[in-house]
Amino acid sequence: MRIVSILALLALTSGSATAAVYQIGDNDGYGAGICDNCSHTFDGFTADYDGRSAAEKLATDGAQYTDTYSTTQPGYSPHGLETVATFHFSGLGTHWTFGKLEIDVADFQASEFGAVAAAFNGISQDFAFNDGYTKTAIHSFVLSDAVLNSINATGELIVTIDRNNSSDFYGIDYLRLTDFTEPAMFMPPITHTAALPVPEPETYLMLLAGLALLSFAYRRNLKPIGLTA
Repeated sequence: MRIVSILALLALTSGSATAAVYQIGDNDGYGAGICDNCSHTFDGFTADYDGRSAAEKLATDGAQYTDTYSTTQPGYSPHGLETVATFHFSGLGTHWTFGKLEIDVADFQASEFGAVAAAFNGISQDFAFNDGYTKTAIHSFVLSDAVLNSINATGELIVTIDRNNSSDFYGIDYLRLTDFTEPAMFMPPITHTAALPVPEPETYLMLLAGLALLSFAYRRNLKPIGLTA
């Protein structure tokens, strides 16, 4: 019964890692079917191109900034005079030990037009992409301990992209946040066995002498079968 219980515990605790995925945007190629990580011919038709789906336009979690060119550039963006895009992941819980954020962007040219200032829960991130025009790229961020701690403290991740110091013309298709939670692995108890003492030479001699005496006594008392006195 104890063996069955241990096997059941192993089955419950030694499974593969589980993951929860949270996504903003619909991964539809910027609303124009542009492929991931590739060069493209689409130029937005006009600078205020808006490829958002109806669901994205109605979203309140930040998806209203996806599938637009240029996302928050005053005079060119469909968002008016806004200069900061905010993406809000909520309901994340407080169990995060590892996380990755994947962002699908297009046409970033930081060296030429200036980098945008990005932050995760107020913690600055390197967003100085030089993917080139016209190119799309999926960039992944492994969340730092500071960001993970902030998620566990608030249960949310707020991504901000501030373009006040950038005149770059770019688009964002989607943001995908993944939480990997490793199940506890069952570790069998370690059994410590005390080492037996190694006999000294004198002990061996005494043992052999005792065995010799026992053998002599046995032979002395043994009578041949079939003989009489």
